[in-house]
Amino acid sequence: MTAIDTEEVLALLREAGAGLCATFWRHEPVMEVDEMMTAFRRIDGAANAGLKRALGRRYPAIGWLEDELGDTVAEDAETAALAERGEYWICDAIDGAAQFLRAIPSWSMSLTLMREGVPVFSAIFDAVHDEMFHAGWGHGAYRNGERIRVNGRASHYQGIVATSQPPFAGRDRRAVRQAGAALSVMLPDVAAVRSPGATSLQLAYVACGRLDGYWQFGDDGFNCIGGALLVREAGGHATQVDGKPYGLGALSMAAAAPGAHASMLLRLRQALEA
Repeated sequence: MTAIDTEEVLALLREAGAGLCATFWRHEPVMEVDEMMTAFRRIDGAANAGLKRALGRRYPAIGWLEDELGDTVAEDAETAALAERGEYWICDAIDGAAQFLRAIPSWSMSLTLMREGVPVFSAIFDAVHDEMFHAGWGHGAYRNGERIRVNGRASHYQGIVATSQPPFAGRDRRAVRQAGAALSVMLPDVAAVRSPGATSLQLAYVACGRLDGYWQFGDDGFNCIGGALLVREAGGHATQVDGKPYGLGALSMAAAAPGAHASMLLRLRQALEA
C-alpha cells in the first residue's frame, strides 16, 4: 500500500482551504436553490479538481472517488480500477455547502484515505478558523498538531450533544421518522442539542471533547467516514445506532466517548422501538 506524507497532504488541504476562504469572504449569500446548486458545482468542483490534480501527481497509485450530490461514483474508468484495488481518496471540499453559500462561517473540508473499505487517514479542516484535525489509523488524533482526546463523560445525560441530517434528507422518509423519534427522546436527557456546523466538523468536536456526542440517521458516509476515524483515534466510539461498525453505506451513526456512547445507543434504540 502507498505510504503518504501526512504533512504534505495537510499542506495541500490548507492551500485549497485558503482559496475557498477567499471565495467565501467575498461572495454574497446565494438565496435561491437553483442558484445555490449552480454555485456549489462551480466552487466545490474547482476545489475538488485542484486537490485531485495535486494528490494525483504525488500519489498516482491512489484512486479518487467523488460524491456528486449524494451519488457515490468513481470519476472515470482509471480511478474506478484503482479503487477496486482497495486504495482511494474520498474528498468533500465543502462539507456544509448550505452554510458556505449563505455566508455562514461553519463549513469545513474533509479528505479521507480508504484502504480496502476502511479509513486509514482523515483530515478535517475548518479553514475559516484555521483548525486542522487529522488522524491516522493507530497513530492518534490531532488538532493543529496537538494530540486530542474525547472528553471523560460517563453518559450523555445533561451533556451537550449534536445531530444533523444528510443532504436531501427529506427524500428518505424512514430517516426522517427516525430523526424525529430520536430527537424526542434525547431532548429531555441533555442540557442542549445543537447543530453547530458541518457534519465532519461536529465529529471533530466530539473527538476533541467540545461535544459530548453526535448522532444521525440516513446515508452520509462521505461526510462521516473520516470523522469516524478521528473519533476512534481520539479514544471514542463511532458506530451505527445498532452498535454495528460504521462504514460507507451505513444508515445511521452514533459517536461519543465510551460511556456516553453506550447510554446514547440505549436511548436511540428505545426511540426506534417505540
